[in-house]
Amino acid sequence: MDRYRINSCPLCGQRHFSNFVKCKDYVISGETYSLLKCDDCGMIFTQDAPTEGELHRYDKVKQKLALGGHSRGFLNNIYYYARQTMLNRKAGLVEKLSCVKQGTLLNFGAKTGFFSNKMIRRGWRVTSIERHHEERVFSLEFFHHRMLDIKELDSLQAEFFDVITLWHVFEHIHSPTKLLDKFFKLLKPNGLLFIALPNCQSFDAKHYGTGWAAYDVPRHLWHFNTNTITRFCHQHGFILMHHQAMLLDPFYISMMSEKHLNRWFPVIRGFFVGLYGWFLSIKKRDNCSSLLYVFRKNNT
Repeated sequence: MDRYRINSCPLCGQRHFSNFVKCKDYVISGETYSLLKCDDCGMIFTQDAPTEGELHRYDKVKQKLALGGHSRGFLNNIYYYARQTMLNRKAGLVEKLSCVKQGTLLNFGAKTGFFSNKMIRRGWRVTSIERHHEERVFSLEFFHHRMLDIKELDSLQAEFFDVITLWHVFEHIHSPTKLLDKFFKLLKPNGLLFIALPNCQSFDAKHYGTGWAAYDVPRHLWHFNTNTITRFCHQHGFILMHHQAMLLDPFYISMMSEKHLNRWFPVIRGFFVGLYGWFLSIKKRDNCSSLLYVFRKNNT
C-alpha cells in the first residue's frame, strides 16, 4: 500500500522532526502510526498514513450513514441528540459572526448533509462538497440536496461565497496548503472561514495520551492547536477573528476514549472526565477537546 510520507513541515518548511507518540487505529485496522512533531514550530502530524487514494479503506462511511437517519447504541444516541443541538448553534453562529442572513455558503466535507440542509432551510444558498459517493447519494435521497464531488471544487466561481465551513474536516486533508489557497480565491472580500478541529493540547488529550479518540489515526493527518492553526491560516491570507470551545465534544470524545481503552463503564467514566474537561474549558477554552476557529479573508 502506498503511504503518505511527509518530508518537510507544511507550516515552517523545516525537516527536523521528533517522535511525539504512537497511536493505534481503534476503529478499523488496529494498525499503529507514529505522530511526529516539528522541532522548529511544534506542528504535529501522522507519518506514513495511507495516501488519498487508499484512505477509503479506513473510512467510517457506514457508521456515518447509520447515524444519518437512525441512531443505534447509547453513544450513538448521545451523538445524535448532540448533533441536533449543535446544528442550531452552528447556524446561529455563522449568521451572527458573518452579519449575513441568507447569504452564500460553501460547506466543504459536508458528510451526510445535515448542516447544509439546516442552512438551506434558513434561506442560504448552499454549495456542498463531499468526496464520498455514498454520502452524496444519502444527501440527495434524504434532503434532495445535490452535493458536488471534490473534483468539482475548481469549477466554482471566484469571490462568490460569504462563508466557507469545515466541520472536523481540515485535519483529514492531504493537501491543506493548496486547499486554503483555493478558499482564499472563493471567498468574497472579508468573507469568513469556519474551521472546527480537535485540539491536541486539550485536557482530555493529555489525560488519555495515546488512547485519545480524537487522534483518530490514520484518518486525522494533522493535529493542530491554537498556535499552529492560526499561523498556518495566516500564511495563506487569513486573520483569526474569533475562536471558541465546542463544549459538547469533551463528553463524547472522553466516552469514546474510554471505550477504545476497553475500560469498565466507559460511558460513566467518560462522562465524568468530560464533565471535568467541560469545567476547565469554561475557565480556559484551550482546555477543550475541540475548538472552532473563525478566520477572515485579509484583502490588504
